[in-house]
Amino acid sequence: MIAGRVLVVLCLTAVGCGLAPLAIAAGDQAPPSTTEKMIRDTKEAVESTKQYTIQQKDSFQKTVQAELAEMQTKITELQKKTSAASVEARKDMQKALQDLERKKDEARKQLDEVSHSTSSAWSTLKDNVNAAVADLKKSYKDTVSKLP
Repeated sequence: MIAGRVLVVLCLTAVGCGLAPLAIAAGDQAPPSTTEKMIRDTKEAVESTKQYTIQQKDSFQKTVQAELAEMQTKITELQKKTSAASVEARKDMQKALQDLERKKDEARKQLDEVSHSTSSAWSTLKDNVNAAVADLKKSYKDTVSKLP
């Protein structure tokens, strides 16, 4: 008798919590359990997050590639100005240009690492690329400010 009451209480509790259907007619398919629904929803959320991350990564790469192309154009312009400078100024400018090329190559290398990174690792690499591009831009501004 007590076991029967406990069973009824457990069944009613399960029904009240949405863990079990009230009644299933013969031939009706049971709705997915809460656990199955949670698993399906979690998988969908993970896939959505993965797709969003891929889109963000692609957008970031395109933006940085455009910035690096712009910096290459500016470096090329500086190289042209260097040839018209005095011998002493040319020597300093060539050192600065080599430094800019090195920094640009480093930023490009780090950007390449982003394209080969996993979704979870790319945000760390993103910070590194942003720092490398910022350093390149700062060096460019410093170099331009020293032009005669």
